[in-house]
Amino acid sequence: MDDAGQASTDESPLDSDAKEPIMKKTALLAYPLVVAVSLLAAGAAFAEDGTIDNTAQALSLKSREQVQAELFQARADGSIKVWSTSYNPLTVAKSLATRDAVKAERVQGYAATWYGEDSGSFALQQKAPARVAGPVFAQVR
Repeated sequence: MDDAGQASTDESPLDSDAKEPIMKKTALLAYPLVVAVSLLAAGAAFAEDGTIDNTAQALSLKSREQVQAELFQARADGSIKVWSTSYNPLTVAKSLATRDAVKAERVQGYAATWYGEDSGSFALQQKAPARVAGPVFAQVR
């Protein structure tokens, strides 16, 4: 009712003030609730261990004693050194060709490739491009 005794269609200031705190409380409650649910979902995603346990499926054809005997034999004859920092397979690598023979073979192969019948077109076609151009999105006119 207004001052003249007529019914008013306007809301009183008391009614709007009463709704506003409830809306603010709802907004204040909604954001932390969304954050809490998100954190719980993220925690559930990391709950499982990432290690795959497939040891039960692995079958060994050798006994433990056989494997240990092979290990001791490899240590004795030096074949286990591939895991060592002192392992250098190039110390035992030997070439049957001389240095001059290898150089001559390289020069002959180079000459045949670039100065042959097709002037190196086939060799250039077989090489991977040094750089691949990206797609053209617009053309300049």
